[in-house]
Amino acid sequence: MSSTFIKHTVIRITAILTVKAIGLIGKVSLTRMIGAEGIGLFQIAYSYYGLGFMLLTGGLPTTLALYTAKHPSDGWIWFKFFSIYLMIIGGCATALTFYYSDSIARFLGNEQLHVFIHFLAPAFFAVPLLSLLRGYLQGIELYNVIAFSEIIEQAIRVVFMLVIVFLFMPQGPAIATGNSMISTSLGAISAFFVLISYYLFVNRKSDQTPSRSKDTSFQKEIKWFLHSSLIISLTRLLVPLSDVLDAIIIPNRLQAAGYTSAEATAIFGVLTGMAALVAYMPTLVTAAISHTLTMRMVADWQARNFDRFHLRTRIALKISWIWGWTASLFLYVYNEEISLILFDTIEAAKPIQYLFIVPLLVGIREVSTSILWVQESKRVPLIGLISGISISIVVHYFLVAIPGLNYRGPTLGILILEFIAVCCNLIVLFPMMKNLKYGRLMIDALVIILFMLLINHFTHHSESELTLTIIGMIIYICGSLTYGVFRFKSET
Repeated sequence: MSSTFIKHTVIRITAILTVKAIGLIGKVSLTRMIGAEGIGLFQIAYSYYGLGFMLLTGGLPTTLALYTAKHPSDGWIWFKFFSIYLMIIGGCATALTFYYSDSIARFLGNEQLHVFIHFLAPAFFAVPLLSLLRGYLQGIELYNVIAFSEIIEQAIRVVFMLVIVFLFMPQGPAIATGNSMISTSLGAISAFFVLISYYLFVNRKSDQTPSRSKDTSFQKEIKWFLHSSLIISLTRLLVPLSDVLDAIIIPNRLQAAGYTSAEATAIFGVLTGMAALVAYMPTLVTAAISHTLTMRMVADWQARNFDRFHLRTRIALKISWIWGWTASLFLYVYNEEISLILFDTIEAAKPIQYLFIVPLLVGIREVSTSILWVQESKRVPLIGLISGISISIVVHYFLVAIPGLNYRGPTLGILILEFIAVCCNLIVLFPMMKNLKYGRLMIDALVIILFMLLINHFTHHSESELTLTIIGMIIYICGSLTYGVFRFKSET
């Protein structure tokens, strides 16, 4: 494993953790300011935004990154070509969302959402362009500037969001938070200008000329772009589509179970704005590995260097396994402390505990999806997600409406989705994973479990002070990471 790959991975992990730490601070602060019902409205609005964003961009940023990794001199030409397309449809989406925000809010089941949708509209123009530019820069492996732009975007978004909420709070949480949605566009615009300025005035090489100019080549490549983008977009579109369906189904089925509209929105806010936020946070590490690894694996696959390709895949899967167990056990044991420290309430403790296995499932799913995409097996992750989402929707519809289940119904649907998706990926990859030492993987999991039991025995008791428990949490994370680094070095 090259030092460049390790450097890029460290940069990505550091940047993503910094970005998410800023986002977590903003989300926690926002939750404390507007309460569970307010954060529920926030989550429903963002589910609509996520779906709209994916409909606009599809798989273009990822496809452009993969293409540019193979043909660096042609990537900029295609970026400009697709930018025009995104500006046109992004502008149309912004106008339609702005003028039909009331109708969209009613469709989502809560008329208070119209303010949120109204101020999210400009993001449909700004964010897709930013995402496309990052895809191009990922292809030429400018991870440092991408990382810096992500930090800038998140910092500006969070600062403006909290300031606007504070200023408009006298008008009510819904109005205040709705107005703060404009911060999404402000952050994206700032990051875009940082990236485009760096590329145009610092990094761009004057000798980068297109290597393909024939019409036949253009037709062939545009066909490849459309085909690859369609498959990737269908895969990625499923997650925001699932989020929107959850935002509609779960609150409505909770009302069928006997909760009021406000209570149902609050439960949805705790589940998606608190518990799911915490449960998916550890997957940032595996997402960074997957993000960086993909470009390296593309080069290995193109060069037919299959030995190095398989080495990278084995190491990525092992890291996902070790980190997944570390994070999952952490969530299961320290759910109350996490909820209390972050949100000043233990309301999110139980759903966090129910979702504890998410870091393990999602981490392996993300890495295995990247491996399959590089091998041009893009249909497999798509089929896995379709299957998982379909079953989870059925589970949500029937179980959430059962009185007394509370958070159990929604969390079970989330876990079923992730479990089915990762199983579909691994079934296809199983022949390639024959060199994995499964006995050693079991030992890795056992070591982490025993270490947690040991730390838990000495520090995590109901009568213990919170300080002692926090010390135990730190020792556990540091010890597990040390073990993971040791295992990584032993493989390389």
